[in-house]
Amino acid sequence: MTTLTARQNRHGVGAGEDVLTEQLLRSVSIFRWATLIWAIIGVVLSRDELTRPWLAIALLAIATIFTAITGLLATTNASLLSSYWFLFLELGIGVTLLLGDGLVYQQTRAQSLPWAWPAAGVIAVGICLGQRAGILSALLVGGTSLFVESTVLDRSVLVSAFSKIGLWLLVGSIAGALTQRLRLAEREISLARTREEVARELHDGVLQTLAVIQRRSDDPALSDMAKDQENSLRLYLADSRAVAMTASEPASLETTLREAAAASERLYDLTVQVIVTPDCPDRPDLPAPLIQALAGAVKESITNSAKHGDANKVTVFAEPSERKHDRYGLFVSIKDDGSGFNIDEVVEGIGLGRSIRGRITEQGGTVELKSRPGRGTEVQLWV
Repeated sequence: MTTLTARQNRHGVGAGEDVLTEQLLRSVSIFRWATLIWAIIGVVLSRDELTRPWLAIALLAIATIFTAITGLLATTNASLLSSYWFLFLELGIGVTLLLGDGLVYQQTRAQSLPWAWPAAGVIAVGICLGQRAGILSALLVGGTSLFVESTVLDRSVLVSAFSKIGLWLLVGSIAGALTQRLRLAEREISLARTREEVARELHDGVLQTLAVIQRRSDDPALSDMAKDQENSLRLYLADSRAVAMTASEPASLETTLREAAAASERLYDLTVQVIVTPDCPDRPDLPAPLIQALAGAVKESITNSAKHGDANKVTVFAEPSERKHDRYGLFVSIKDDGSGFNIDEVVEGIGLGRSIRGRITEQGGTVELKSRPGRGTEVQLWV
């Protein structure tokens, strides 16, 4: 049996998102029972208007059996509820109930046969297959309702049909969009937890080993290499903690930049000055991923200034961008007093290419590098 969760796993979706889908489908089972009970009550109260009572009982029995099965699966094996055949079966039952509405009632009646029960299928499709599929399923059941109202029942007033179409379109769209947002949030939280676990392992094992190598090694080159690796790992740990904090409580641009600068000062024994102008864009206009990308790029720039430029002081300056085409209108400069270099003679390495340029371009920004031998280096970030 092919289920949505199996299809998600083939495409690299985490187990946390499978659990989220199953939890949402359990909630839908409660909605399904509520709408079914209301439909049964409505049919009982309007029984005098039934033209084929036996057919109404049969259709409601089918819906009851399906609702009972889904309710049982919701507590025992919720992943089956996301299978394609199960989703299509529920839409089929919903369409059948809508078609039966025109066969069991007179042309004028106070209560339709299924009422809102088909909305459960629309919600389930939106949760499992996304917003677009939810809208398409809403159009399917809504079109069926409109056909029954206008053709089978020959009703001149179609307010009820269009009201139900609007309801189904709304729930299908919201279910798909909300589930997508929740899955993204689950992915970010899972990533933050993973990074925190890796950081903890590095701190407890690798960093201690590198420290021992530095103290006991008689080889200066090996000791220096161990020190460089320790510094790089400590930067990674600081970045991991910042990501974990962002997942729960996003920090401002200035706070994040100052934390990055303080971490670099401790690692490289240099002075880092952070200047953020009062009119500088900040949260909520600047999303948390952009702020973290800027912090990562700033830390890597300071690392390059310390390791390759022999800088004693680095200035981080943030102000509104003067370029109109920058999406967020922000300019950040990282300038040092180091030795500098000839840009045309140096090949761009991983630090600049991935850690700085890669982070900023992923956020839709650009990076410019300015340097001259003996005149220091400036990294300019535009977003």
